[in-house]
Amino acid sequence: WNVLLGDVKNSDDWKNKVALDFGCGKGRNVTNLLSLSEWKRVDGVDISEGNIGHCKKEFDNQNSKWFVNNGVDLEQLSSNEYDFVMSTITLQHIPVYDIRRSLIEEILRVLKPGGIFSFQMAFGPASKGDYRNPALYYDNMYHAQNTNSAWDVRVSNEEDIIKDLKEIGFEGVETKVCDSFSDNQHPQWIYVKCQKAK
Repeated sequence: WNVLLGDVKNSDDWKNKVALDFGCGKGRNVTNLLSLSEWKRVDGVDISEGNIGHCKKEFDNQNSKWFVNNGVDLEQLSSNEYDFVMSTITLQHIPVYDIRRSLIEEILRVLKPGGIFSFQMAFGPASKGDYRNPALYYDNMYHAQNTNSAWDVRVSNEEDIIKDLKEIGFEGVETKVCDSFSDNQHPQWIYVKCQKAK
């Protein structure tokens, strides 16, 4: 959290601003973000209708909007809406590079000028045929039978993701690689922070 949400530590900077958790699951991180500052709103988006249904029911009294996305874009989210977008353990579950890049382009679109995108993915050596991490960063594994941990992507070179983000239009890209503390399948994580131009 110190890495992923380091920019949120100064809670006054985020007062009355709007945040989004991309791949929000059952809303845990949306609630975590709400506890860190007096946000105007913290929203969640997820591909699972079940997860979003749970969030709408469980968190109906908190200042959040919940969206089911189609897995390829964020068409239901407004452009230039969010000051901060976070994502944890989501992008690594998308083993199709073209789709993952399209979603990151969409995150840039929904960010306000100057907005921050902070996310985390698996990091470390990867090779084709590794049943736990068969997808390399630029692979398009359209034939994947399952995506959640069965066909994860590993970033094996920080420069790949930095290059992508800059080409998409982000600036000020920073990365930090840390050891995983409780995950044998992913020995390391890469944390990435970047910003939409002002």
